[in-house]
Amino acid sequence: MGFTKRELLLLVGGLSLFITACGKPTPEQKAREAQKNYAKGMQLYRSGDYGGAAEYLRQAEAGMAYLSPEQIRELKYKLALALYKEGKYEDAILELEDYIDSYPTAPNIEEAYFYLINAYLKISPDPWRDQTYTEKALQLAQEFVQRFPNSRYLPQVEELIDEAKRKLIKHYYLIAKFYEDYGYYYPAAVRFEYLLLTYPNDIDTQDVLFHYIKNLLLVPSYAEKKIAYWREKYDQLQKEIEEKKVPDTEAAKKRLQFYKGQMERWKKISREALKRAQENLKIYKERFGENRNYKLLLKIKREGKVEQSWIERIL
Repeated sequence: MGFTKRELLLLVGGLSLFITACGKPTPEQKAREAQKNYAKGMQLYRSGDYGGAAEYLRQAEAGMAYLSPEQIRELKYKLALALYKEGKYEDAILELEDYIDSYPTAPNIEEAYFYLINAYLKISPDPWRDQTYTEKALQLAQEFVQRFPNSRYLPQVEELIDEAKRKLIKHYYLIAKFYEDYGYYYPAAVRFEYLLLTYPNDIDTQDVLFHYIKNLLLVPSYAEKKIAYWREKYDQLQKEIEEKKVPDTEAAKKRLQFYKGQMERWKKISREALKRAQENLKIYKERFGENRNYKLLLKIKREGKVEQSWIERIL
């Protein structure tokens, strides 16, 4: 005798419930699985298999409710270190920052900071590119020195500070030289000045001061181009106003004042640049004497120009 349709539906439903109930792990099973993954992850970490350790510790992390507070803390730290030692620095940074935020007074907090600083430096690109990560590493390292002045990691952190500074100095120097080579003398002067003010004890002062003064002396020629640009816009708009080609005369007159203000701004920048150049020429002479570069600066001061770079010649 066969089953009715209703009996078949009841039977299938009952089997589904039975299978679901059998397939769902109990809290005891979850606890055993979490402990097993934790133990395996720690064992692999100790043996140097950091990739395997990270995999098992991730699985154990999913069952943190079944781990003790001490195990959770140790799991988080060893996971961060496993990722770092596996070369997965971005992931290590996330884990280390979370660990430091969660356990600010942990016994190994100094070591955690040390690895975090290292990780940021590991992912920072070459000096030609953005140095946000290098700046972050430097910030963390300087905070470390303030917080842990007696740390056994202090000598290593100070080396990392020097490494970060060297990279940043090279970055800013390359940018400044880039502007100088392309004839953007004012932006170049601003960046050489930044190096002098920010890293006075870490740069080649003679070289940076030379380039700073050189660009200051050339700012007037750069300013002339800016003034000519705004003058052209001023004259064009003035002509349109006179010929009644503007829809709003009052708005156009306000724009004329803006153009005029820009011309005055660049005239002021030009004057101040020459004044600062003269002041720093005296400083250069006092510190480094009347060497070849000093004489070159005097020549630039007299002539108000310099031989064009190869980049400027081909532009």
